[in-house]
Amino acid sequence: MRALLVSVFVLVLAAPALGQPPLAEAPPNTPDPSISDGSAQRKLDRARKRWRKAGLRSYRFELTRHCFCPPASWALLVRGDKPVRAPAEARKVATVRRLHRRIQDAIDERVAGLSVRYDKRGIPRVIAIDGQQLVADDEIGYEVEHFWRGTRGRGGPEQ
Repeated sequence: MRALLVSVFVLVLAAPALGQPPLAEAPPNTPDPSISDGSAQRKLDRARKRWRKAGLRSYRFELTRHCFCPPASWALLVRGDKPVRAPAEARKVATVRRLHRRIQDAIDERVAGLSVRYDKRGIPRVIAIDGQQLVADDEIGYEVEHFWRGTRGRGGPEQ
């Protein structure tokens, strides 16, 4: 009797699928509209130009990473356009130029979601990247919360 009930249960569950076409594959990743229309690249190009014009090669900033991973926040020091003692997990984003490069990589990869807010000097203050539309937990974001010119301890951050 138990075997008969299990068989009936399996047939009831499978019945809707009988005679149905197979499920369609997930649609291919559609790039963020700002990538498709070129506006993300134009904004990045303008930000890079403003950053070069600012001529800042030594500075400090606080960077927070947002993702489905352990929270992380770093106080980063840049001297001569090179990070000084940056933690291993922050090295790829430890300077403004490297943050620009991370944004360029997202554009080149044609990610599903890209949102960036730059300040007047071209510093990306907020970056949000969603790699693929139907993949959970692949989103990552960065936030530059404070920025100081120079590498000495005088003065407060430039918001």
